[in-house]
Amino acid sequence: MNQLTDQVYLRYFTICFLLPPATALENVSCEIFILTAFQEFGNKKDTYFWLSLIGYLLIIFVNVSLIILIYQEKKLHEPMYIFLCNLLFCELTGSTSFYIKFMIDLKINVHVISRTFCFTQIFLIYIYTVTEICILTVMAHDRYIAIHAPLHYITIFSSANIQKLIVASWIYPIVMITIGMYLSIRLPLCGNEIDRVYCNNWEIVKLSCTDTSSNNIYGSVMLCTFSIPFIFIFYSYCKILSVCWNTSRSQKYKAFQTCLPHLITLIFFISSLLFELIESRLNVKRVKNEITAFASIEFLTVPPLLNPLIYGLILPEIRKRVVYLFSRRRKQLM
Repeated sequence: MNQLTDQVYLRYFTICFLLPPATALENVSCEIFILTAFQEFGNKKDTYFWLSLIGYLLIIFVNVSLIILIYQEKKLHEPMYIFLCNLLFCELTGSTSFYIKFMIDLKINVHVISRTFCFTQIFLIYIYTVTEICILTVMAHDRYIAIHAPLHYITIFSSANIQKLIVASWIYPIVMITIGMYLSIRLPLCGNEIDRVYCNNWEIVKLSCTDTSSNNIYGSVMLCTFSIPFIFIFYSYCKILSVCWNTSRSQKYKAFQTCLPHLITLIFFISSLLFELIESRLNVKRVKNEITAFASIEFLTVPPLLNPLIYGLILPEIRKRVVYLFSRRRKQLM
């Protein structure tokens, strides 16, 4: 039964994703990629499937719940919470583009993905990664202005400026990633094995039969470009600390309380993303097992689940509202 399911699955990807009818069997490898990292999971796939399903459902629940809460509560219609909604939506996009295909592969023995779907997954995952960096930068600027120049906060973060910042946080990554995808899609490939549990652009570039210097240069430029936001974030929090240093204890606590969620989010995201970049880009040799496989997808699994919980527990306005809703619900049940 499993072999029949695997054959149907392979045929589905061969036919449904625009393979030309006249394509010979020996050329199918150019249109289908094999995700070899699933071999590291052994006979634990069912366990990982249920853990992934629970994790994905929790991600949907906590992110969507927080978005709805912010949307319905007028007191939360402030720049920081509007940016937070975009961050949560971004995480839903990234986790969905990864989890659905990942869970399907855990239930079958043929771990393949069509060329079309592979590049679609790369596009969505990269959009999630870069947009998250942009939104975290905007949120750092928001905290910097709120603490360093509170009298100018309303002027700087007007409705028009908020819309511009949000649009820029999405459009700029889309344009940059689209160019990168074009450079990769045009490459002729000499192999079809990707040593990941999801599609990775750099892994596909390494399969190319031709010169990839343009891809390497553009990738390096992108890495340098997106290192600038981290410098800006670091500068913003240094200025925040300098302002709060000479204030009263209550003001320090308030500033710390509003900045802490953002800092925790940033640290987790950067650390997990750096692991994947270093391991993939620099070809670092590693012992292959399920632990390292999951470490490479940490930036896709941990932040989308952890971030809404952090913001919900630490930010006082959200926490008060959540406690109020739970207490009211409890009284209704009693």
